[in-house]
Formats: sequence, structure tokens, C-alpha cells
Amino acid sequence: MIFIRKLLLAAALVLLPLTAAAQSSNPPPLGKPVFCDGTYALCIKALCQPVVGPKGSVKYANCACDVRQGWSMGPGSCQSRQPVVRNAMTFLVSTYSNLYNETNKTMSCGNSKQLWAWCYGAPCVVDRANPSKTTCTCPVYTGAMNTLGGACGNDGCASLWSAATPKADTGANVLFAAYMKKNGYPHFGPAAMCPAQKTN
Repeated sequence: MIFIRKLLLAAALVLLPLTAAAQSSNPPPLGKPVFCDGTYALCIKALCQPVVGPKGSVKYANCACDVRQGWSMGPGSCQSRQPVVRNAMTFLVSTYSNLYNETNKTMSCGNSKQLWAWCYGAPCVVDRANPSKTTCTCPVYTGAMNTLGGACGNDGCASLWSAATPKADTGANVLFAAYMKKNGYPHFGPAAMCPAQKTN
């Protein structure tokens, strides 16, 4: 497990933008996403564990995500997002779909000091014991966020979740739904909102 965590962090340092190396309230924009039909990591409701650095700094988190099959949108070409197997380990890229919108609600945490992980485009390693699960190493940011994690619990904002800024969350939902509708594919509308959360 320690080896895998080190491998994930090394992959993140190589693959993620340098701007993600420091905590910030401004994660990279969605840009122009590419839509692909295939295997992907879905992290929008993932609980994360911080990777603690020198002097207690937290720049990355390991997030427990799901391996899914179907349409998703993300950075890079479809070819670059294909699963890669090396040394009996399978590597994936975390992308976005609204697959969980029907069964989960959006928890919104508005504290300006809220820690959350931005997993869009993050590198992931599939769990060999359970191929439906994958661990993704994601940069950590601060500020208001939305996530499908937390199950609307009153203390949900006290945990570290894979999430997005409210603006990016809305934008991703709109982009994905528009593409799926245009091409005649099934999809879900925006997830219902949780009641107001306590902030930490």
C-alpha cells in the first residue's frame, strides 16, 4: 500500500499542472473537455485522505474512486485516457459523468478555508483486489465547493472530499447533459441539493 501511494504521488507530480503544487482557491478550469466512451475513474463522491507533507502541508490527497464504463468527459484525447497496465497494475484517468446525479445529492460547503480535492484529470491506480475501485491522487484546494459525497450529513463538510467549485460543478453538469442529449444518450439532470451544511 505504501508503495502504491508513493507511485500515485509520483505520477501526480509528473502529470498534473505545476500550478497544482500549491494550495489555492483557484483550480484549473475545465477547458474544452473531450467526450469518450470507455473505462474511467469517477470521483465526484469520493472520500479522500490527505497526503501530509512537511510542516503539515497538504497539497495532494488520495481519493477512493469508482471504476466505471461508459461516457465521460475529461482532458486529453480518448486514446490518452485508455487504461494502461504496467507491472500488473492498471492505471486510469479520473474524468466526469453525471452517473450518480439520480442517486446522490449535492452537498455544498461554503467555508473559505474548506479543503477539497480536484480529481478531474488526476492519475489513478486500480485496486487489484477489487477492480471496481481505484485510488486517485488529486491536488487539494481551499474554498467553497460542491460534492456528491457526504450523504447530506451535518458534519459532512468536516471531511475531505473530491469536489469542484460551485461554478465548475454547474458547468460540468450543463456540458455533459448537453452533449448526451444532443447525441441521444441517456443521462441524468442536476442532482438535488442537500439542506444547508454546517461549516468547519
